[in-house]
Amino acid sequence: MSAVTPEELERRLQAQGGPLIDPGPPGCVTATFVYRVPDGSPVRHVYLDANGITDRRSPERNALRRVPGGDLWTLAVDVPERWRGGYGFLPRVEPITRPATGQTEWEWWRGVLTGLVADDHSRFPAFSSMGLRPRSEAVMPGAPPQRWWTPGVPARGTLTEETRALAGVGRSVWVYEPPGLAAEDRPVVVVFDGRVAAVEMPIAPAFDRFGERDLRVPLVVMIDSIDPGLRSRELPCSTAFLNALTGDLLPHLQESWCATGDPRSVVVAGSSYGGLAATFAALQAPESFGGAVSLSGSFWWPRAETVGRSVQAQLADLEVSKSRFWMAAGLLEPRLLDENREVRDLLRNKGFDVDYREFCGGHDYVQWRELLVEGAAALLGPAA
Repeated sequence: MSAVTPEELERRLQAQGGPLIDPGPPGCVTATFVYRVPDGSPVRHVYLDANGITDRRSPERNALRRVPGGDLWTLAVDVPERWRGGYGFLPRVEPITRPATGQTEWEWWRGVLTGLVADDHSRFPAFSSMGLRPRSEAVMPGAPPQRWWTPGVPARGTLTEETRALAGVGRSVWVYEPPGLAAEDRPVVVVFDGRVAAVEMPIAPAFDRFGERDLRVPLVVMIDSIDPGLRSRELPCSTAFLNALTGDLLPHLQESWCATGDPRSVVVAGSSYGGLAATFAALQAPESFGGAVSLSGSFWWPRAETVGRSVQAQLADLEVSKSRFWMAAGLLEPRLLDENREVRDLLRNKGFDVDYREFCGGHDYVQWRELLVEGAAALLGPAA
């Protein structure tokens, strides 16, 4: 965007909301992110954090600059015209520095993100996930519309929170009964990172649309991951956690919630580590889970310092089952895109039924909240 006055910026922000969108190079648009630093503020540096767009290892490239004559700071970035993603600002007194000695990159960045603030000019509601700070949503002109997710729509079914011990850990399990759910032999969708799905970014209203669209309506079961440490032990291919799901959770759902015992009607779903866990469950326990939705699955696991056997290695020894897989990964998450393509190919070459797609976004719940429901709908299929 060419140089503009603060007054012109204000007029555009009032009319369009942020970020401001202008034509860009072929296949891209120029998004201008705008942040206000009031007079008298101690803030001397403002950075943009945009999922899949900015690189936290190069903070100086993500720094906003003050527009002369006003209190607005801006950064113009060329982004794919199909991008949808979360973003926020990092206003700081001191500049961002690299991790301290002995500090991992993720520990350092998680600390930096404690100062994240959402965009007051955004056209969409701010959201938070995994207990992190709220951020805003950006939608470029060519981004595919979301068919399932509509912010602010209340759920029409019944949400019940239970406290249940799984794998020796007491935790919340949320059970959602959408409109149109059968009285008996109910299909099931088990969702990892349940606090996000049930509380922070509720997906229940999206499942209300299954009945409207003549799809099989499932009982939606969302399992709390508690904290990052426990999550990193339970979700990456943990046999103990899988045994708790098959030996405890599913029998409980059948006894107390009229859930089906037919694995063809039981789907397990998750993102990141949860995508890895869902794939592991459908591979290792096809008699319990007949379908898996994996979103940006962490198929890089395990790293050299981690004890475990990758899904890729497990596939070499497994017989083909009737389990089906619905996978998606982001074109803007290069650290795991190749691994997701590898697992897709290995599954198909082995003879499994795999639906795979790629979206223009990063490692981001803005994408996953829609895709989780889309994948569950595809695996459950029509009501008739």
